[in-house]
Amino acid sequence: MKKILLIYATHSGSTFVAAQIMKEILSADFEVVMQNALESKPADIKNYDTVILGSPSWFSRGEEGMPSETMLKLMDVWGKQNLSNKHFAVYGCGDDSYMTFCGAVDHLENFVKNVKGEFILPSLRLNGFFFDVDKNVEQVKKWAADLKVKASAIW
Repeated sequence: MKKILLIYATHSGSTFVAAQIMKEILSADFEVVMQNALESKPADIKNYDTVILGSPSWFSRGEEGMPSETMLKLMDVWGKQNLSNKHFAVYGCGDDSYMTFCGAVDHLENFVKNVKGEFILPSLRLNGFFFDVDKNVEQVKKWAADLKVKASAIW
């Protein structure tokens, strides 16, 4: 069975909830391991075909719209690797009332490009997750279903 590593960082719990929904949908066809960015180590990635990265947008390192500090640390450590043999998907939670809506997604996308990863599908940007839970849950479900189709076609 093909394996997916789903790495998330969270502050309010929204990226964690989104990750749980994704895992539930993807687990029907793939072995999915969900891991907090705090727990991720560079060696972890070698056992997975696809990696999903998720982070809220936050004020980190003196800048708005950055990934969570825990995700930034992971990016710092993993950033020296060549991951051209890995497929990636990226999602993020944000709030469009801030100047940089889901800026963490942009940073994660740049990270994937820098490590030479390959995107499976366009990134998911969730707005005000807990202010419109039903809408956001439906977006996550649709995105995860699309990811399942794309990942199945690759393998």
